[in-house]
Amino acid sequence: MKSVKPVDLERQSRLDPNIRLTLLTGPDDATMAAVAAHLVGLAGKEAERLDLSGTQLAQDPSLLAAEAASMSLFSPSRVIRLEIAGNGDDCLAAVEALFAAETAINPVIASGAAITAKSKLVKLVEAAPHAVAAICYQPDRRALVGIAMAAASEQGLRLANAEAQLLVDLVSGDQALMRREIEKIALYLDAAPDRQRQVTAADIAALGAATHEEDVSACINVALGGKLRELHEMLATAAAVGVAEIRIIRALAIRAMQLARLRAEVDAGAHPATVVSARSSGVFWKERDAVTAQLHIWDSVRVARLMTRLIECERALKSSGTAGAVLFRKLMTDIAHQAARAR
Repeated sequence: MKSVKPVDLERQSRLDPNIRLTLLTGPDDATMAAVAAHLVGLAGKEAERLDLSGTQLAQDPSLLAAEAASMSLFSPSRVIRLEIAGNGDDCLAAVEALFAAETAINPVIASGAAITAKSKLVKLVEAAPHAVAAICYQPDRRALVGIAMAAASEQGLRLANAEAQLLVDLVSGDQALMRREIEKIALYLDAAPDRQRQVTAADIAALGAATHEEDVSACINVALGGKLRELHEMLATAAAVGVAEIRIIRALAIRAMQLARLRAEVDAGAHPATVVSARSSGVFWKERDAVTAQLHIWDSVRVARLMTRLIECERALKSSGTAGAVLFRKLMTDIAHQAARAR
């Protein structure tokens, strides 16, 4: 089956019993999380959820097919949530076994930000008759405003266009943070589907989104922009407000994926500014100048090397007994030095 758009999956009102696996990938973690949560929710409130990882499937390629065919002992339905790290090659054998199995009654919702459109896993899924793949790019500002208004409506909030734009700007276009803010506003106003409440600009200002996302964006742009003089202070500020190192690494990985995709268009002859300003770029309007500058600095080879080091650093941060924090600061410094030399 061919690829579908994330919005097509979000519009689904039920899970298709013929679809054994839905693969979500792309540079926008928030869209992936929202779509995955929607699909898992369609399995029903009482559905049993089983979480698997790519590492587990690499160790036992038969596990996915076996779990997909197993009935739940305690719930009327079952759904499998699969998180994939890296390019997905370690899951190929397991997914092939799932597609070859005689029966599969439990849907698999898989996601992996580092899986590219050209990966073997995506091509395998796209060629299968009972699977779909969706690549999640960051929506443009207009789409984000619509998403904010729809999410508010689900919580019993009436959010006008102007207030929706304010909220989108406040969270710098991050869907996950935006949805959390909407949930806070609903609690603050005691809203519910049967208790509609109007949201004002004063309500949004009173609660105020956390500054973590702004600090993450600043760290990304300082490092990838080669701003060595600002790096130490920026990292200190992020640490002071509680931004986790792994959050910065993952945000850098998302930006690296975005740069890789846009760089392919630049390598084909397009101007960086033209590529970034296009609606299909997925670049939030506040970030366009920074991303344009980074496209001039980071060519395809540098981006590929950067992604490898980011994956290695994330593994170190997740592992006990490693100098993860030291490796993080060294990597951030190396990235900034590399960018400064290439400017």
